[in-house]
Amino acid sequence: MATGLDQLASLIKTYWDGTPLDSLDENERVLASCTIAREQIEYGDYDTSCAILAPWWKLGDWPNQVGLTREVAAELLLTAGSLTDVVARTKRIAHGQRIAETLISGAIALFDHIDESTRAIEARIELGCCYFHQGLLDIAQSTLQSCLANLTEKNHEIWAVAIIRLAIVERHMGRLHQALSLLERLSPSEKKLSSWTKGRFHTEMANTLKEVGATEGRKQFFASALEHYKEAAIQFEHLGNSRYAAAVENNRGYLLLTLERFSESKPHLLQARRLFEAFDDAIGCAQVDETLAQLYLRSGDYEAAQAAIELAANTLEESSEDGLPRKRLLRRV
Repeated sequence: MATGLDQLASLIKTYWDGTPLDSLDENERVLASCTIAREQIEYGDYDTSCAILAPWWKLGDWPNQVGLTREVAAELLLTAGSLTDVVARTKRIAHGQRIAETLISGAIALFDHIDESTRAIEARIELGCCYFHQGLLDIAQSTLQSCLANLTEKNHEIWAVAIIRLAIVERHMGRLHQALSLLERLSPSEKKLSSWTKGRFHTEMANTLKEVGATEGRKQFFASALEHYKEAAIQFEHLGNSRYAAAVENNRGYLLLTLERFSESKPHLLQARRLFEAFDDAIGCAQVDETLAQLYLRSGDYEAAQAAIELAANTLEESSEDGLPRKRLLRRV
């Protein structure tokens, strides 16, 4: 969803209470743009985020920091790094996380230099995510544990984000009960969180409960997981983040499929596909088609299953993205 330059200017004017752009200096414009870009990341609109930062940065490059204070340069590096990380994952950009890691490390160095300790911790949380997305689970875990050790509930939102992201790493390391214990620390104060963080909390709680239930044969955990998926979908829909809402609907549909609740599963999967299709996510569409194929096979509709398999393969072949290989799709079905 691209945003025109006039709309971008309007966003910045709104942020600065209608102040004419001509009266803002370069540092103020960069700060405003970084704030808006981060908001757009939460909405799932990565194209607009990139467009907002275009006067100073483009994907894959080092930002232009000429004339910027250290604080503003650090904010620009952190925003560009965080955006590089999410775009690289979405579009399967080779070495994207390494580029993001370099940008965020530069931000940390500047924040440390000017004694902005809280912003430095926020940047290190993002760095931990880069490590995780590169498969460096041990260093991601230690980085996020260090961040959490240096935060208190006084920094509630940042503290919550650190907990959620550490829980994700713990789950991927197979430490399911450690992940669950971390998330349970958030439960009493979950209502204080922003919609974005609430959505991430409920998504990760659902993912963890689902895996505990599957690993240990504790089916009672599945009902709780479905409730958390439902709440996550509400939060992301409220925020307007169709990208994350689609992922939640796909996960929700897949869990219902595994429970053989086929009639309940299908509407969630179809909704996920509609959402993925709306922002041209070929990988997401193909993954949903793959799940739909499994649903049709298990419910005995072999013609629909074959059509879904072919649609998944064709979607990927027509996409310019470097996505899931066709053989993997067919094997999983």
